[in-house]
Amino acid sequence: MTQSTRVLRIGLSCLLAGSAWALSASAFAAPVTFDRLKNAQNESHNWLLVYGSYNAHNSSSLSQINRSNVSNLHVRYTLALPGMQDFPAQQAIPAVNDGYMYITTPWSQLMKVDIRGGSRATTLWVNDAEVESTGSMRGSPALLGNYVFHNTRQGQDVRLLKIDADSGETVWEASLLVEEAESSEPRFTMQPLAINDKLLVGNTGNDNGGKRGWIGAYNASDGSLAWRFWVIPGPGEPGHETWAGDWGAWATGGGGMWTQGSYDPETNLVLYGTGEPQPWYDPEFRPGDNLYTVAVVALDADTGELDWYFQEIPNESWDMDTVSMRMLYDIEIDGSMRKVQGNYSRNGYYYTIDRTDGEFLGAEPYTVINWTAGLDPKSGMPVEYNPNKVVQDYAPGKAMRAGHPETSQNVCPQYRGAPTYMPPTFDAKRMMAYVGANHGGNCFSQTLEEPFPHENRIELGLGSQFGGRQHTNHGNLGEMYAVDVLTGKKVMGAIHPNHLYSGALGTAGDLIFYGHLDGKFAAYDKDTLSEVWAFNTGTPISASAITYSIDGTQYVAVVAGGQNRSSNIDHPEQALVQRSAMLYVFAL
Repeated sequence: MTQSTRVLRIGLSCLLAGSAWALSASAFAAPVTFDRLKNAQNESHNWLLVYGSYNAHNSSSLSQINRSNVSNLHVRYTLALPGMQDFPAQQAIPAVNDGYMYITTPWSQLMKVDIRGGSRATTLWVNDAEVESTGSMRGSPALLGNYVFHNTRQGQDVRLLKIDADSGETVWEASLLVEEAESSEPRFTMQPLAINDKLLVGNTGNDNGGKRGWIGAYNASDGSLAWRFWVIPGPGEPGHETWAGDWGAWATGGGGMWTQGSYDPETNLVLYGTGEPQPWYDPEFRPGDNLYTVAVVALDADTGELDWYFQEIPNESWDMDTVSMRMLYDIEIDGSMRKVQGNYSRNGYYYTIDRTDGEFLGAEPYTVINWTAGLDPKSGMPVEYNPNKVVQDYAPGKAMRAGHPETSQNVCPQYRGAPTYMPPTFDAKRMMAYVGANHGGNCFSQTLEEPFPHENRIELGLGSQFGGRQHTNHGNLGEMYAVDVLTGKKVMGAIHPNHLYSGALGTAGDLIFYGHLDGKFAAYDKDTLSEVWAFNTGTPISASAITYSIDGTQYVAVVAGGQNRSSNIDHPEQALVQRSAMLYVFAL
């Protein structure tokens, strides 16, 4: 592949004249070892992983900023990020190592910023992958050794890049294009996850006219492929039999990967939540349970072999994927300690699954649900699920049937606002999990007219982009939820005027920080969910915040310039909120 990466850096003469300290040894952060990543939650002064730690708690032990003094929080400095008004949504989460911040942009640029001074951010270099197409990037770049890894977002030249953390020079590029998986528009909305000597990535393009999803591991040394797990199993692979019919629906089966996984060093298992099957609003076209879509899959981090899985909705038909983050924690159940994963699913249930073997331990509704009458307490399957049927019905009139407008009407919760890629936060002291998302009363209806015949869908390689699909959303409110993880039950909720697309950052100061689509960045009391501080950035926020400390001072940072829409039925004025790509850094 022709190298098309350029590096924009501060000139050497400028460094020598104005800031010669940048050339000293103190200008370099310590290498990020695998041991540091495994213990990232103990480095509260840094933010080394996308959700703060492998266990995806999105939480910090810092408490200098707390309920008693958060009213004094103010902007310490800002930094304009590469971009312009018509950029896609800024959804990047920065990474911080020893006073240096790394930020990605929708144009697949990677920035290194010096934030050690605490009063300004100085850009040291910008590595520009020079992509031709752009889109929202979620998550944070991966830090490993003295390198930074990130992948480009979409297009026929999708790449994984290894970049020298000191110089900003590209060490190698590896193509992520896989012919069996992609069609016209390959997409990768999440950044890589570093585990040991590998970088794990997953494709999303199958949700946009692609074929089938996968998770792959690339060797950090040279970018070679170590292993690949197909979310949609091919002929001869376990699970392929769950794609019934003889027209090859599996080949465009979907299962896109949207968010970075969680990792349990004790079992060496990495857990990912998977996307919906495609076409998601025509389950009759893809009869069967459609493994391994709408599931959590536990893979051996060294080999990519499937250890266990748990599927939430076989033959799903509403885009209720389960790509939400898997929070890892231990709880006592029936007198025994269990190692579990907890997740807010897009279908309205909070699931508790044994993370060592995939045993279903329970699920409770946290919002309004009518797509099913409930879940079986033993299997976790919807009570209407019939293993002898290849097309599932679920609640009467709720499951989608192409060409039948009387089906899939007023389904709750709404498909696009319940937690998807919005990180929750876990509080180990309270044993509570918090998330911001769509209010469950925002239901939706959908129809699909004039479906194409099977052979056309396969021939064209169309995953979701076919037919005259129409949907109507019934409401536009957001809600912040709090679940007691010991019971799985919702204990608190707070309504907000717009969908919540950011992410919940929790701190030991008894606070949750959250961004809003109207530009508000706010802190909330963990015990009441009441707002205790707010600052309006003037531009939408749909990225999760981070917190770190330098020389004993705690900072909270968030990337603003997110999406300015959220099915604006009730709030058309939201479309007038302008986007500007900015980093905001707050301190007392």
